[in-house]
Amino acid sequence: MKQFWALSKRNLKIYFRDYSAVFFSFLSVIIVIALMVFFLGNVAGNSILEYLTLIPGRDPAADKEAVNRIVYLWTVAGILTISAASITHAFYANMIKDRRDNKLNSILVMPIGRNQVVLAFVFGAWLAGVIMGMLTLAITEIIGVIKGFPLFSLTEHLQILLLICVNSFVYSAVMFFFALLCKSESAWGAVGIIIGTLSGFFGGIYLTIGSLNVNIVRVIKCLPFIYGTSAFREVMLKSCEDDLFAGLPGQIREGVDAAMGTSLTLFEKELSGGSKIGILILTGVLFCILSVLVLKVGKKKDR
Repeated sequence: MKQFWALSKRNLKIYFRDYSAVFFSFLSVIIVIALMVFFLGNVAGNSILEYLTLIPGRDPAADKEAVNRIVYLWTVAGILTISAASITHAFYANMIKDRRDNKLNSILVMPIGRNQVVLAFVFGAWLAGVIMGMLTLAITEIIGVIKGFPLFSLTEHLQILLLICVNSFVYSAVMFFFALLCKSESAWGAVGIIIGTLSGFFGGIYLTIGSLNVNIVRVIKCLPFIYGTSAFREVMLKSCEDDLFAGLPGQIREGVDAAMGTSLTLFEKELSGGSKIGILILTGVLFCILSVLVLKVGKKKDR
């Protein structure tokens, strides 16, 4: 256990002392926030308002304000997913450098089990992801307050923090597995571009899941991105959707939630928040096990 904490501490120090790496790993989050403020919100919001204008007796001004908040929080949920992906990817860039400089070989010959090596790297990436995820949440909440939106309740904050922890764990495990397979920094950079694009598209951030082809949706449900964003959205949107859809038939809310990816079905059954978290945790555990196996059966020069 002593070696585990020493290795974890060493990895965290290397990541956070490189300020440029921390900034650029956070850059994709900043870009999505800018897109949200200037573009994404209007695109998604207009489609919801079209539904509501068909209902007589509605207050257009109140509906527009509520929809603006819903779309804002809907996008924030996606931003938290992108944050976990980009931060953990940047964290493992140091492991790629360790392999290049043959430092990784020295770590692997230490009197420490392969499973502890995996957990030390994953734990370090997880903690970095949680810290930066909380920073992302704080920034988006400040922007929300400036826009006139209320803060989350204490219960909602705790639920969101739990989801940040779970989401960071998943990407820490997945990214570590792919980092083991990459032998160069250029290859790892290419992986970052691919993962960043996939997390945005397959997470239902740039386009609503309801606007995609059925076959594409099936592919999306095979990846962890959508379950993280959907779990965030379920928590973040509940209170404002309760107000917006009060007095309306339940089918309207169900249709909007399904189209926007707030609710998900798997094998014809709607997933609960706990089921989404369970899928995420199982995905993370699976990739941790795969990483241990890769280390154990890897070539001698990589040990």
